[in-house]
Amino acid sequence: MATRLYGISRGETEFSITEGVGSAVAADKIELTVDLASSLTRNDVLLALDMLKNHILSKNFPPA
Repeated sequence: MATRLYGISRGETEFSITEGVGSAVAADKIELTVDLASSLTRNDVLLALDMLKNHILSKNFPPA
């Protein structure tokens, strides 16, 4: 599966985001993997990020 991996750690800015391919790494505390083989558009990914944000905001955090 072709993927793009984005990672960032607490305290970092958008200019510190790492990009890579493959599976998750232990260096970053927050990671997002996008399946490039599923023909997602940039808008599809942005809409999904909004839904993830809304989910985190509306639920207990951190999850039990």
